[in-house]
Parts: sequence; structure tokens; C-alpha cells
Amino acid sequence: MRSERAKAIYEEDRELPIRKSHENPKVKMLYDEYFGEPGGHKAHELLHTHYVKRENYPIE
Repeated sequence: MRSERAKAIYEEDRELPIRKSHENPKVKMLYDEYFGEPGGHKAHELLHTHYVKRENYPIE
């Protein structure tokens, strides 16, 4: 089932007009007008997350 789902997702992706985020005009606009250069300080600060281990929720 997992391989069939992956196959379907890749087939859908092939049909999309914009397949890569760095080619998306909206993403380009965000970097040009707000984030600055990809990998820059502001982009890194606002777009990257860090893993923090948390306790599991108690199961009732």
C-alpha cells in the first residue's frame, strides 16, 4: 500500500506546472521582498526549527 501511495504522489507531481520550490514565483517574491538571500540569517531564523524532546501525553 505504501509503494502505491508513493507512486500516485510522484505521478501527481509530474503533472504540476511548478515542481520545485526555488522555481515558485511566490517563494522567489518572499525572498526578494522579505527573507533576503536563501540560507541568510533572517530566512534561517524564521524558517528553520529544532527538535526538542518532550514528554509523551498521558494516555487515559
